[in-house]
Formats: sequence, structure tokens, C-alpha cells
Amino acid sequence: MVRQVERLSRGDSESPAPPVISVGVGVAGLVRYPSTLVWGPHTPGIELDLGTALVERLSLPVVVDNDANFAARAEALVGAAQGYSPVLMVTMGTGIGGGIWIDGSVYRGRGFAGEIGHMKLVPNGAPCACGQRGCWETVCSGRRLDELAVGLAAAEPAGTVATLSGDGRALGRHLTAAARQGDGAALRAVEGVARWLAVGIANLIAVLDPAVVVVGGGIVGELEILLEPCRPAVVDLLEGAEHRTPTPIVAAKLGADAGLIGAGLAALEAAGPG
Repeated sequence: MVRQVERLSRGDSESPAPPVISVGVGVAGLVRYPSTLVWGPHTPGIELDLGTALVERLSLPVVVDNDANFAARAEALVGAAQGYSPVLMVTMGTGIGGGIWIDGSVYRGRGFAGEIGHMKLVPNGAPCACGQRGCWETVCSGRRLDELAVGLAAAEPAGTVATLSGDGRALGRHLTAAARQGDGAALRAVEGVARWLAVGIANLIAVLDPAVVVVGGGIVGELEILLEPCRPAVVDLLEGAEHRTPTPIVAAKLGADAGLIGAGLAALEAAGPG
């Protein structure tokens, strides 16, 4: 990772990079801000002090953070959550990440706040990449959509999902496309994921009472078909919903680039004035 960031910051002979004054690195996992990846379910190694290694290589200011925290920063400052506080960011991709933005900064707790994808929602549920079972992301994530697509394509080889996937592996985007076309089995599968999305968001609203919930991440192209049934389900699940100020649940304005933009904004802040 260090070598890759170094290469990107310096460009190459064919595509020289513009002047780089600071670097932001977003990673999935437990990050000791602003430098160290402590541990990640999809990342080999522990206690990786990426910030120090990059400062030594680049002689530039470097900030390292959880990628969902960067996404929350971007959506709060220049995206769908401008003017709101507190902000809850939910990123859906391989798993589920989270960022909490309050009064102009990321809320970190003692360091690792926002690991919402690992709330335990299904007792003795499916294994999670984190080593636990029944985490929210096992029932509601881009990976879960992929799993459902594979299962449906195998069960219905002449069905819409299998047809849309052609000769390749069925993916979540084929499942949601089939649902949009009215395929009953695909619709039920997508609605099941949307229901779990609502369960998690309702729990988080009950705890955090955010002014807005922004949902984004790698499956941004599939979001609206999930959010449409999710929104009313959250209201049904939330205690005293009729007595609360409604919490908007919106798609990320910056799409899948929110984390990247947030990393850039944090890097500019780390660089200081000038």
C-alpha cells in the first residue's frame, strides 16, 4: 500500500502528477487516527503505521482514517448532508462501514466508533469476515447481494438473474436489475436486504438520533431500489416514530467517490493554510 500511494503521488513519465502537498489514505478497519491501521477484516497485518511510513517516503503531511469516516466528512462538508448535524454515514460495499459527523468533526469515541457493520443482528447467524457471526453486513451489503444473485441464478438457470449475468458470475447488480424488471424472486430477495437495512438504520437512529442518514458506498448504483422500501420500514420499526422529527434517509450525493473526496479534504486540512 505504501509503494502504491508513493507511485500515485509522483505520477509517471506519461502522466505526471500535479503538485502534491499532502496525502489522505482511507482504509477499511480499525484506525488509530491519524496514522495507524490497527486491524482490518480484509487487510493482512496489524498495527500498520501507514502514516509514518508515508511521511518518511514522501516528506509530506499524511492523514490515515477509516474510509467511511472520510465519506462522512465529504458528505457533511460538500455532499448530501451539508447543513446537518449529527450526520450518520452508512457505506455499503463489500461490507458495511459507518461514520458519525457531529458539529464539524468525526465522532471517534475512544478511537474506533462507527463500526456499525458489526452490530450483531442475527444470533448465531452467518459467519462474518471479522470472525464473529450474525453481523449486520452479513445480511445487508454488496457481498450479500452478490450471494443472493449467485443463489438465485443457480436455482433458476433460465431466470432473469441468470440471463442478465450471461456467461459470467451473477452479481448484485444483476439481482437489482432483475428486480427492477419485475422478477418476483429477485424482488423478494432485494426487499429482504432492504428490510435488514431498515433494521440497522432504525437501531442507529434510536441510539444516535441523527439529523440525516446518508447511505452510499460501492453499491451506490443499486441504492434507490433498496432505499425506497427501507424508508417506510424504518418508520415502522422505530419506537415513538410519530412523536419524532422525521430523519431523512438519502443517497450519497458524491456516490462511490465520497471516501476519496473526504480523504482529499482531510489531507488539505492536514496541510494547513497556504
